[in-house]
Amino acid sequence: MPGTVPSDRVTAAAAALMVFLTDRQIDAGKLNRFTALCDEIRRTMEFDDRMELAERLERDVPVNDTIRLRSVLFHLTGDLYHLERILHYLILGGDSADPAALHYTHWCISRQLFLGTASGEKMATFVACDLFRYYTAMVRQIVRRWGLTPARAAFRDGPIRRVAVVTNQFTNQGHQPTRDCFDFAARMQDDFGLDVAIINVNGMPARVENVFIPPMVAEVAADLEGVYALKMFGRQVKVASFTEPAFSQDKLRVIVEAIDGYDPDLIVAFGGSNIVADLYAEADARPVVAIPTTSSITVSLAHIVLGYEENDHTRSIPALYRAPFARRFRPFTFGFTPPPSDGKRVETGFPDDTVLFAVVGTRLDLEVGAETLELFDEILERCPDSALVFAGEVKELPGRLAVLRNRGRMRCLGHVPDIRAFYARCHVFLNPPRQGGGGGASYALAEGVPVISYGSGDVASNAGPAFCVSDRDAYLARAVTLATDAEALAEARLAAKARFVEIGDRTRCVERLLAYGEEARTLLRGGGPATGN
Repeated sequence: MPGTVPSDRVTAAAAALMVFLTDRQIDAGKLNRFTALCDEIRRTMEFDDRMELAERLERDVPVNDTIRLRSVLFHLTGDLYHLERILHYLILGGDSADPAALHYTHWCISRQLFLGTASGEKMATFVACDLFRYYTAMVRQIVRRWGLTPARAAFRDGPIRRVAVVTNQFTNQGHQPTRDCFDFAARMQDDFGLDVAIINVNGMPARVENVFIPPMVAEVAADLEGVYALKMFGRQVKVASFTEPAFSQDKLRVIVEAIDGYDPDLIVAFGGSNIVADLYAEADARPVVAIPTTSSITVSLAHIVLGYEENDHTRSIPALYRAPFARRFRPFTFGFTPPPSDGKRVETGFPDDTVLFAVVGTRLDLEVGAETLELFDEILERCPDSALVFAGEVKELPGRLAVLRNRGRMRCLGHVPDIRAFYARCHVFLNPPRQGGGGGASYALAEGVPVISYGSGDVASNAGPAFCVSDRDAYLARAVTLATDAEALAEARLAAKARFVEIGDRTRCVERLLAYGEEARTLLRGGGPATGN
């Protein structure tokens, strides 16, 4: 399509997309090509042309696959109206909708929201209204269709003694949520003397269930199957892991039977959209406390839903939708435990006296867009003794760096196994606009590397107001100051370490978690709060 005028590009794009939108036999190869085409159009076509394209497709495509069409229209425009149409279509389908398809679609949508692809004013209510109500209806349909109502457990006298930590994804010690899940469990066991088991349900989609663009298939550590003792960072915790890729009645029933056989006093739902934990909450079968792994609204039916930080984020939810979240919210700090480090020097390819900016993440191809690269380029332009390194696996980013003015002072290092040794070489952590990245930024603070971030997302929550800026100009000015003013950088380093002391006390976090667990037990003994709308 290069070299064509806008109207011709729209026509060509519509014709190319129509082939996939009307194809009744979509296999894996076609799905990948379909996704690549949508990605290319979104990346290279101007917004007004994409809106025109969306209008043309909505008019001309036979509506025989609502999920396929509406997911493409959302991908092109970021308009949440199209995701609303998908959710309403599935909910109105009632018991005719396959629970596996409901589950897959929920996660595809959640991933797009996490990646920040939505735009417009509907975002203020979409998660708290549309997505939460859809999720609630989905859990209740799973209960009805698959007969999955856990029996209400008898309460034991005395304090909590046995805890099941239920997680949707548990892979390896290089995976930040896995490290955090293990750390919470190990501390409850070793520091508080509890009997703790991690229940790894692999509850995210492990296979494609419909033609949602872009598709989502989560990593599953196939070797982590069965019941075993897992050693990590010098500690050991028992794990029950279920790696069956299909989201099915049989899989969920086996997991519920395993949890009931373990007979925990408390279920900790590690992360949102934790369907297995929410089966227990919906039935008031056992007390459930949810720990969020990100700073956005946590979609959960747990009796108590903790905050990622101390601030009550439910105040930002419109009044009409606030109650189900506000009555279950409790302030909390997620906390972080830095991973071990052997202190071995990490080579960056730049001289030791270079002021190094660091950008760290596992989704940098998606998170570092053209506007952000333009900002980084200008920062380097104004800081002649500086360079910038990206830490994290990337495929597309090196190609995008090649067109920048200061491309010779930017380098992609790939995955860096020892993040603390990496930060020992760095001076400033630059955060692109994104929802995630909280762990990487927290470890930077722990090593005395100041953060620069806009005021939303996990990094902003962890770094705090002192390390957040209001706009692009302030971001640029702060980066230049830290790179060129040694006194300002020294002060920022001390402030970074002080901030980590404030947020990084994981032992205190576990203590508070267990106190909230006791509150959840009390609530459930008294009949428990309603968990839905």
